[in-house]
Amino acid sequence: MLDRSEEKPRVRRVYRSAAACIFCGLLFALFALFFLLPDKDFSETEKRVLSQFPGLRAETLLNGKAEEALETYVQDQMPLRNFWVGVCAYFCRSVGQNGTDGVYAAADGYLIRTPLDDNPRNFARNLQTLTDFAQKTDVPAFLLPVPQTGYVLEDKLPKRHGAYTDDALYDEIARKTDGVYTTVDLRDTFRSARGTTQLYYRTDHHWTSDGAFLAANAFLRAAGRPALDRSRFEVESVDGFYGTTHSRAALWRRPADTMELWTAKNAAMTVEVRDLGKEETKTQTDVFFREHLAEYDRYPVYLDGNHSLTHIVNDSVPNGVLLLIKDSFGNTLASLLSAAYHEIWMVDLRYYRTEAVSDLLAKGVDTVLVNYSMDDLVNDQNILWLK
Repeated sequence: MLDRSEEKPRVRRVYRSAAACIFCGLLFALFALFFLLPDKDFSETEKRVLSQFPGLRAETLLNGKAEEALETYVQDQMPLRNFWVGVCAYFCRSVGQNGTDGVYAAADGYLIRTPLDDNPRNFARNLQTLTDFAQKTDVPAFLLPVPQTGYVLEDKLPKRHGAYTDDALYDEIARKTDGVYTTVDLRDTFRSARGTTQLYYRTDHHWTSDGAFLAANAFLRAAGRPALDRSRFEVESVDGFYGTTHSRAALWRRPADTMELWTAKNAAMTVEVRDLGKEETKTQTDVFFREHLAEYDRYPVYLDGNHSLTHIVNDSVPNGVLLLIKDSFGNTLASLLSAAYHEIWMVDLRYYRTEAVSDLLAKGVDTVLVNYSMDDLVNDQNILWLK
């Protein structure tokens, strides 16, 4: 009969051997899948292009860049990548590392970007470029900065978080653009509404249609035009939206957002989207490009996303021609302002580089609106193309 004192070590050895076999089996399976499965070009959940196998040249082998590229490739093409990324994200949060990925896991399901990085030199240069442009025009110019989500929804943030400097940034905007732009300040409007209105998506850094609606009316009042009434729109709800902060945080179990598409009633719309240097244009009679609702990234449903130039004509509105210079926040804003203007010329400086924006003023433009998130006003490198 086997002595009990000898039985326990034997059982432990069996368990250890079994665990080692399982671990080695998993490693072998991952290794095999890595070579058997085809490489992926794009991660829908992370909303980014994945690295491909790098070309190995003598130069890159000698300077170490080939090793870095190969490491990135292995990380991006790892089998079950979404699972491992999610495990890492939840582990970091469990040990108190909230915000290390640039996103705070906040209350009520919100995923909120950490405070923007200070870039005073670029911020001053952007404001100077915008000021120089407006001084060359003879039409009223308005600047509509979008406050950071964390600044407005500070009650949702974790107890330990970085400082949002929107107040100081608004002060700087006033100093640098006073007398040239009328700044549409959303701080009080948004903070007053945050208890009753979802202003920003929970899984994305953009404002919701409700947030954009408040901003649109704040601008229209400042411009001396009639404010929009909700009754002028038919509202369609679309469930299952996951945005950029969800992709970055990798907290995959967070609930999805609901998007709202606000369509102006009885509007005779024509929308033309084009990119400079390309002959192709898209034309339709709706501000919503609904084919994107079948994709994982649904935000381009608003005016087909970001393009060099978007031209909107609403024949049911008799007057008003707006030049809107914007980042991606402007897509939702323009879909609403199209109910208040006869024409909108919308420019995205990330893609509008080979022609002068000022040439569009000859299209009968009577108002200029610059709409950027505070983050892009501070850090964007493309505003310098404005001329």
